[in-house]
Amino acid sequence: MTGQQGYTLVEMLVAMAVTSIVLAGTYAAYGFFERQQQLVLSQTELSRNAMRAVDLMQSDIRQAGYRDYTDPDVMQAGQPIVIARNAPGDLRLVYDEVDAGGTVQRMLTRYYTKTYTAAESGVARDRILRQVRRCNDASVFCDTSNSTLIGSNPDGEPLLDWVDQFVVTGLNPKGAGTFKDQFQTLSIRLTLKSPRKLEGAVKDTTKNFSFIARAKNVSLVP
Repeated sequence: MTGQQGYTLVEMLVAMAVTSIVLAGTYAAYGFFERQQQLVLSQTELSRNAMRAVDLMQSDIRQAGYRDYTDPDVMQAGQPIVIARNAPGDLRLVYDEVDAGGTVQRMLTRYYTKTYTAAESGVARDRILRQVRRCNDASVFCDTSNSTLIGSNPDGEPLLDWVDQFVVTGLNPKGAGTFKDQFQTLSIRLTLKSPRKLEGAVKDTTKNFSFIARAKNVSLVP
């Protein structure tokens, strides 16, 4: 028994101090990686939502100006693409579409922003909405005033939420032909944000997206 020795008080205090330092470092590293993970998740969510919207916009822009060969009504020169407002964007695209019964219809698809206030939080933010409308008379210039909304939501369907920027710019106007002066490509810039709780407070994650879409039918029609 007399040959056995325990830890001295000094040794215990040193061991506790070293352990505290290690634990503090581990906790700080955990907090840092947790914040980084939340940031990555926010940016991934923004990218996923934006890519779905971009794919849909590009598809509609490619359709702009399409006239079915059985449609007796011409597509007027300034009809396929109308940029009613550049920023925030208000874009109208017109094209023919064949419904399930084989009937040709002239359609108008509109992308625009509108402020939305959540009832539960009272926080206001901008959304991009997509309206699909049926032109009432294909022989005249089709716009929102003489077309019928398809769907039950009078504003259209929400496409993107928490939109800080939606800018539409027309590029490469056509010099001659059926669609003279119509833009053959569109440049679209989006800035989205995703409010998430970081470090116990709500902080915004912001991400920018830019893309160029070609109006194939405007370009190809002589």
